[in-house]
Amino acid sequence: MPRQIAFWVLYATAKLLVAPLLRLAFRVRVAGREHVPLTGGLLVVSNHISFADPPILGMFLPRTCWWLAMRELFEHWLFGSLARSTRCIPVDREKGDVTAVREAVRKLRAGECVVIFPEGGIRVGDQSALHGDGEFKEGASAIARMAHVPVLPVVLNGTRATYDWRNWFFRRPVIRIHFGEPFHLDRHISREEATESLRSHMADLSAKEL
Repeated sequence: MPRQIAFWVLYATAKLLVAPLLRLAFRVRVAGREHVPLTGGLLVVSNHISFADPPILGMFLPRTCWWLAMRELFEHWLFGSLARSTRCIPVDREKGDVTAVREAVRKLRAGECVVIFPEGGIRVGDQSALHGDGEFKEGASAIARMAHVPVLPVVLNGTRATYDWRNWFFRRPVIRIHFGEPFHLDRHISREEATESLRSHMADLSAKEL
C-alpha cells in the first residue's frame, strides 16, 4: 500500500507539475498520441538515448505503465527506492531473465501497459539499433508474442539535451516523442525474425519527420 501511494503521488506530480515545466524549458514535440490504446494489454518499445527517457516518456504516455529496468538500478542507494515506487520490474541483463519475462507477460495479460527499451541500455550513435550497428535484444519480441498483445513503437529524440543545465533556462532545444501505430508480431515466425520485424517498425518510425 505505501508503494502504491508513493506511485500515485509521483505520477500526479509528474503529470501536473513536471510535464508543464518541461514544456516551458524545452520545445517538446509530440506526435501520434492518438495511436496509443487506452485500455488492454500493451507493450511499448522505445529507443533509449539518455537517462531522461523513462520520466519523459512516462509524462507524455497517456496511460500508467510498468517498466522493465536493469537490476543494478534497484541496488542503488537512492534510485532503488524510486524504482520500487514507480512500478519497475527488475531485469538481470547478464542472462535471459525468465522471472522478469514472466512478470511482464503476466502484467500484459492482465490488461496492463508495459514499457521496455529493447536495446538493453542507453545506445547512441554507432551503438544505436536505429542509426548504427546496434541490435535489439530478443526479450521484447518474446514478451509480445507470449502475451499476444499489440506492440506500440516509440522513438525519442533530443532527450540528451536535458543533461546541460543551460538548456533548461536559455536555449529551449527540441525534444521529440513520436508514437507509432500499434501492431502484432506473428507468433509463428522465429524469435530472430520477430526481433527484426520489431527493429524494422522502429526504424521506419524513426525515419519519419515530426
